[in-house]
Amino acid sequence: MTTFDTPIGNVPKPGQDVHLVRWIRSADGWTSETVLCTYVACTPESWIVDSRGQRMALAREEWSQFAF
Repeated sequence: MTTFDTPIGNVPKPGQDVHLVRWIRSADGWTSETVLCTYVACTPESWIVDSRGQRMALAREEWSQFAF
C-alpha cells in the first residue's frame, strides 16, 4: 500500500481524531454507519485510520468525513 504525504482533498493531520460516515441502504430506507478513529494517512482510494489499536483502510468512495 502506498501512502501520500501531500494532502488529497480536505484531509486531517496525521494523529488527528476523525469521525467518518457512510450511508447504507436497508429495507427501511437509508441508515448511517459511523466510525470515530485516528487519521494515519490516505491514498487516492482509501482512508488509512486506526480504530481501537487496529489499522484499517476504508474506501474513500464509501466513507466521508462527518461534519457536525
